[in-house]
This record gives sequence, structure tokens and C-alpha cells, in this order.
Amino acid sequence: MSSSQGATVIDHIVLLKVRPDVTDDETTRLIDGVNSLNVIPGVITITIGPTFAEEWMPDRRDGITHSLSCRLESKDALRVYQDHPLHVKVKTECIVPILAAPPVAIDYESAVVLGGGQKLDEK
Repeated sequence: MSSSQGATVIDHIVLLKVRPDVTDDETTRLIDGVNSLNVIPGVITITIGPTFAEEWMPDRRDGITHSLSCRLESKDALRVYQDHPLHVKVKTECIVPILAAPPVAIDYESAVVLGGGQKLDEK
């Protein structure tokens, strides 16, 4: 990406189809586990939550129950994140056991554009 576009980040998006028989404790463990990944070097933000469709909008979820978004400093940071022992543990112990189907994960690089005329300082 051109540096004239400002600071760039990597976004790692994961779409999850959690089994319908998952308990509240398992869901809490999923959310707490994912949120704990914020300590991995290079992670800027990490969020996870249940998907929704309001009554005024079409339901486009196609069985996807939860979405995870992790913003990282760079492609190198993505590699650190993927290989980090905490990520491997959370994935193995908190995510995979409760899935009804394999997750869909995508990564992309983009310039950061903030709302309200704000600017993000370049790295």
C-alpha cells in the first residue's frame, strides 16, 4: 500500500458457526479466551461477539453465530499472532471444540480511515 494513503494495518476476520448446544459457560470461555489475545505483540485491537440481524434488515448470516476481528500492526505481527502459544491454546481449547463447521478466516491490509475527520498518525 502506498504510504501516501496514511498508516496501514492488517485486519484478521474470523466467522464462526458455533454449535446450537453450546452452553453459556462455553460461550463465556470463547469470548474471554479471544479477548485474552490482546496481550500478543502486534495486536492493536481484538473483538468478538454474536452476530445479529435487525428486523428491518435481511438476515445474511448463513448460520454464522459469532465474528472475531483482530487488528494488527503488520503482516509480520499477523505471523507472530498466528504462531503465538496463547493463540494456539485459545484456538484449540476454546474455539474449535464448539464449532459446528470450520471457521472462515480472511486477512487484508488497508489504510486506516477514521470517522469524524480524525487522522491516525503514520507509523
